[in-house]
This record gives sequence, structure tokens and C-alpha cells, in this order.
Amino acid sequence: MKNLITSLKTSNNNSFYLSFFRVIICLLLIKQIFQIFPLLSLVYKGDQFLAGPETIVEFVSFNSQFLRENIYAYAYIYLFFIILYLFGLGKNGTALIVFLMNDVLQKLCPHILNGGDNLLKFILLYMVFANSFTYFCIHKSKEKKDSISNVLSNLSVLSICIHLCLIYFISALHKTNATVWFHGVATYYTFQLERFSGTSLNSILAKNSYFVVISTYFTLILELYYPVLVWFKKPKTIVILCMISLHAGIAVFMMLYDFQFIFILVQGFFYKNSFWLPKYNSLKNKIYSSTLFSFVKSKIVKYENNQISNSY
Repeated sequence: MKNLITSLKTSNNNSFYLSFFRVIICLLLIKQIFQIFPLLSLVYKGDQFLAGPETIVEFVSFNSQFLRENIYAYAYIYLFFIILYLFGLGKNGTALIVFLMNDVLQKLCPHILNGGDNLLKFILLYMVFANSFTYFCIHKSKEKKDSISNVLSNLSVLSICIHLCLIYFISALHKTNATVWFHGVATYYTFQLERFSGTSLNSILAKNSYFVVISTYFTLILELYYPVLVWFKKPKTIVILCMISLHAGIAVFMMLYDFQFIFILVQGFFYKNSFWLPKYNSLKNKIYSSTLFSFVKSKIVKYENNQISNSY
């Protein structure tokens, strides 16, 4: 137990991916706001057919009508704090505000939520306690050894990974009790639905019995064994690549883009800094040594020299 606590305190093992994840999630939230902005009145005001609940905070009788009447102002404020979080301004305080505002926005209209939105809400909560400001920030946080921040960051990442595993395992248990999954024909019925007809190949693949049976049982077995195999070093990469392929396939064939993107992105938390930093540094060196970067840098230096000459 003492060794475990010591390892948690020594360093933030996922400082790079936490920072990277923060940036990508903020960009995703900004995209979602711009997508929903023309429909704010329809979706969130409650004066149309999508009427939401009267209260939006559990255990507290907080009437949502005021927020509905000022939904555009709320969206602008929410966007402002997402941008602050994107650049690392306000750090964990800003992360808390983004989580709370996202949670309120989801409660205003729960009818449009999907599994990706639900997972994202919990991830934003875990990120409140993590130090995700070591990279890609205006004011970077310095990593300290033997600090409570490292413990909270490592526990946050562990919580995200366990949460993901629970989602897959519980989903697999429900599938085993569904007739279409148990008999290996779930893909057939899914690909026949017009709502999930992402490509012209859907109807063709649905008629292929080999594809239907293999894809159905592959999904079921992968979700059932992923929560176990992903914690072991040797099979980890294989099961993660299989899961990424599964989510990418769902995104393409069923048009569930943001949903699958979030699940693919979370897979990266199973790899620590020792995996990500060499790749990041290699990419950064290639960019710095590229012809385009050298050209831009020379132009900037030339411009600065001209400005200095003109000042004299």
C-alpha cells in the first residue's frame, strides 16, 4: 500500500495526454456549441415540442425557466469558459465551471443526449481534479514530485479508465441477455435501419451472413474481455486497436461521429508519458526542422530586423 501511494505521488504519469485531451475536448465542445447554436431556441427554451424538466439541479429546487429565457447569453458565457479552459487559463477552477455548465446544459434538454455525452460529462468531472496544464498552455504548470496534485491526477486517469471498462462490461452483459445479440444477428437489424445507414454498403453487408455473425460476436466478445485484457501489457495494444477499429467502423457505417470519437480518444489514457512523449518530441523536431517552418522563421527574423532598423 505504501509503495502504491509513493508511485502515485512521485509524478503525474499522464501529464502529456491529460493536456492533449483537454485541448481536443475543448475543441469538440466548441464545435458542438456552433452546431447547436441555430437551434438553441428550439432545443433548450422549452417553448417547442422538446420541453425539458422544470428543475435542473438535483436535491435543489432550481427553476430552469430563467436559464431557458436567457439561453443565448448562457451559451456565450459557456463558450467563453471553454476557450479559457482550452488555453489553460484559470486551470482547475475553469475546469470546474466548464463541467458545471456542461452538466446544466445537458439537463436542460436530456432528450438529445447519447452515450458519448454521458461519458464526456463524467470525464469533465474527473478532469477537475487533474493537472492537465503541463503542456499546450499559456501558463504551464510545473510538475512537482511528491505532491497531492500528482496523486489526484493519477487517480483521475485511473477513474477514467475504470469508468470506460465498466461501460464496456455492463454493455456486454446487457447484450448477452438480448436475443439478437445472443443469436448473432444484431448487426443485420442495425444495418437495415435507415437512421444508421451511413454508407451504400450497409444493405449489402447486412445480407452477408458471415459479416453479420462475425461482427456481432466480435463486438460482444471484445466488450466482455476488454475490461480485463487492457490492464495487461502484452494484449493491451491489440485490444485497444480492436476497440478503436470497432468505434471507427460504427462512426462510418452508423454516422455516430462525436459519440465514437470520444470513446476512441479515451483509449489513450491507458498509455503513460513514457509512450507519448518520445512520439511528441519526435514530431516536434520534424516540424521544427521542416522547410516550411524554417522559411516562416526566417521571414519573422527578417521582419523583426527591419523593424529594429526602422526604429533607429
